[in-house]
Amino acid sequence: MQPLIVVVEDDPVISELIVYNLASEGYRTRAFSNGRSMFDARGEISDAVLFILDIMLPGMDGIEICKNVRTTTVFENVPVIMLTARNNEMDKVNALDIGADDYITKPFGVREFLSRVKAHIRRYLKEGPISEESTRTDTISSSDIVIDDTKHRVFRNGQEIMMTNREYELLKFMMRNKGIAYSRDDLLLNVWGYDYAGETRTVDVHIRQLRRKIGDKKDEIPVIETVRGRGYRFNDQKI
Repeated sequence: MQPLIVVVEDDPVISELIVYNLASEGYRTRAFSNGRSMFDARGEISDAVLFILDIMLPGMDGIEICKNVRTTTVFENVPVIMLTARNNEMDKVNALDIGADDYITKPFGVREFLSRVKAHIRRYLKEGPISEESTRTDTISSSDIVIDDTKHRVFRNGQEIMMTNREYELLKFMMRNKGIAYSRDDLLLNVWGYDYAGETRTVDVHIRQLRRKIGDKKDEIPVIETVRGRGYRFNDQKI
């Protein structure tokens, strides 16, 4: 059976465009015009591998739907792509901060859209849902930051830092490759799985979120450094 993608979009033209292009790639889809109808049908979409949510919706908006998705056990680790007509960075930050994995600004190109969809589904199906019974036994540490990959938890100075799945995967990749400078396209390919060099701003937003959550101080050497003309690297020096 083909993977199921759930679409919540109240504009019928955009919804039909999305469903048509997803179907042309062989995906099953369920489209809803609002969050209430989607959650009423949760038993019928329990095998969803991706949610595509418009932010500006009547009643329950996309941000609220995403919050509910993240607190619904069967959906909590399913990737979420947010659609927004507003190119406002705070909208994007808010979406990522409450658990969305990605955002796409309208209008969007079909090629890039499908590339992102495929990348999220490929990574989700490869990794599978995260659970306490995971067989991973990896611990990654650098200075005062520790990642317990068995339990999918991050600590700094013994204090746990709450992160979205994508922030976690970005930090883990950079810590495993500390000292190496990566371009934004490199990070999109290795962390998001994109084979399309599209919206690299999503990397910048996630880096800013990581820096905020890690809590670097002005007089400290930053954990995640900006490498001029290249991108970013995880600092392997003692802090």
